[in-house]
Amino acid sequence: MKTLVVGDVHGCADPLRALIGKANPDKLLLLGDIFAKGPDPGGVWELIQQHDTSAILGNHDARLLQVWGQPGETAHHTCWPLLPESARSWTSELPLSMQGADWIAVHAGVHPTLGLPGTTRKQLMTLRRWPDDADLENPFWWQLYTGSERILYGHDAMRGLQVHPSTIGLDTGCVYGGELSGMILETGEVLQVDGNR
Repeated sequence: MKTLVVGDVHGCADPLRALIGKANPDKLLLLGDIFAKGPDPGGVWELIQQHDTSAILGNHDARLLQVWGQPGETAHHTCWPLLPESARSWTSELPLSMQGADWIAVHAGVHPTLGLPGTTRKQLMTLRRWPDDADLENPFWWQLYTGSERILYGHDAMRGLQVHPSTIGLDTGCVYGGELSGMILETGEVLQVDGNR
């Protein structure tokens, strides 16, 4: 069994297709922010349907669900007209986290000392610094993390690939011209392909 865990795709179907081709996985696990911002959300939805795919709800996914079908959507949230109702329905069912025997997948982060049980919905989708991003002197949550499970997360494109003994951040800014990053869950191997330029 080979599971490919993928950072924020943001509607970039071509890089996702290339990463899947490179890894040839049995399963996909997307870490959230799946459709918004990028050029081909419909293509991403097609790839999701073609593969055994599970995913985590990201902050942009949650925002898209809020504005679905509302008049006056901004250009940032116009991907829904490019997607069928089945994509909205699928997204609305996504969990905030997933767990395996020795790992936890979230979109953004977890409470560094209380772990998943002590983490709020907002923190799961937006956490970067601890206790918040209000002060740039605050440490990143992963610098303080004391749990035994490895945390797999996205959401932090500014810092790029972040590989630490207990955490791995896979958002490498694909939609901004960076790379799309993934990790083979069973081996820890990190794979990258060029993003949208």
